[in-house]
Amino acid sequence: MKRKLLINSSLLVVERFTVLFFSFASALLMARYAGAELFGQFSSIVAFGSLFLVFTQMGLNNVSSKYFTLYPNNTAFYLFAAIGVRLVFSVAIIPLAYLCGLLALDSTEAALVALLVALQVGNAATVIEFFFIAKQEVATTLVPRLLIKLSCKLALILAILWESPIVIWVLLSGAEYALLAMAYLFLLRRQPPLKKAQLNTAKRMYKGAGILLHRGKWLLLSSLAAVMYLKIDQVMLASMIGDQEVAYYAAAAKLSEFWYVLPVLIANVFMPRLVSLYHANKFQYWRLQRHFYAYSTVAAVAVITLTLWLAEPIILFLFGDAYRSSIAILQVHIFGCLFIFSRAFMSRWLILSNNHKLSLHSHLMGAVVNVLLNILLIPHYGGIGAAIASVVAYGIAGIGFMVFFSSTRTYLKALLKNG
Repeated sequence: MKRKLLINSSLLVVERFTVLFFSFASALLMARYAGAELFGQFSSIVAFGSLFLVFTQMGLNNVSSKYFTLYPNNTAFYLFAAIGVRLVFSVAIIPLAYLCGLLALDSTEAALVALLVALQVGNAATVIEFFFIAKQEVATTLVPRLLIKLSCKLALILAILWESPIVIWVLLSGAEYALLAMAYLFLLRRQPPLKKAQLNTAKRMYKGAGILLHRGKWLLLSSLAAVMYLKIDQVMLASMIGDQEVAYYAAAAKLSEFWYVLPVLIANVFMPRLVSLYHANKFQYWRLQRHFYAYSTVAAVAVITLTLWLAEPIILFLFGDAYRSSIAILQVHIFGCLFIFSRAFMSRWLILSNNHKLSLHSHLMGAVVNVLLNILLIPHYGGIGAAIASVVAYGIAGIGFMVFFSSTRTYLKALLKNG
């Protein structure tokens, strides 16, 4: 079991960093060859579109993963219910995305946001990925996912080099969601005959949808609040200052956010193990949680130290002297790693202990703090102000909120125990 978990986590880490490399390469080409204004405009559209990505998930990723692990004989019941719920809401949100875009951006950018959100509907099917992860079959979805994402990133790089219009960039950015949905549904249909028959017995989808919505409602609101404090900074920079300042901020954020996915991937892979230990062996569960926290803290400190030291040469080498303003932004923004790394494992405990409301409270506190600080700091400090606001919000959502609730104080005590 441990060997399989190690292999699965290694595969996901390699895949994610490979995709991030090509994603970063495309952003780098935009920044250097398209110019700060166009790069900032595209970053604003993507950031705005990501605000609505939570409606394609509906807070059901980890909830579904939990049920897939605990009730393997009822997998079909929960799987198809989750897909149905996510599909309905992801389609319904498209006109709202366009209307919100008109309030914050110009009409052309609002239309591009709506286009991106429409393509993101395919993300509703990615719950199938968690179905395979729960079965410890990570490689089944990894190969097609990697091929599709790399193909889309390479196509985007070519579009940038050929100086294609920005609408092509948006289409290629959203295309991977639609292609991934088709690939995942194809893999699901290719399940062995016995399992395929089992999957097709999900007749009580409405009941399953009700159960999942009830369990996932707090995680949905939590995810919405989380994306507010994770992505709202670029949207507010665009509306309050302009696309060029968004470009400087996006260049720095690309470098720091490069590391954010690592703890999330590891936590996703270990979720089945955490579920089993939480219900069968609490001592081993807390021991594993303490190890996660220790390793993630050491990793975060190492990343922060290296970034503070190398920020200037990295920014100047990659983006050029025109992005010198990104150096100070990166040196502030990178401190978010300290809180993002630890948050990934605490989030799993919130799900396992049925403390879904606390997830909402934590992200909501972070979102409110981030928006208020952005309003105060962006007019005076621009991108640096947005970076400060983000780091403070990460700290509130990751650690600060714990002192306000008895259950999270208990969680902290359990982590600090020896054993």
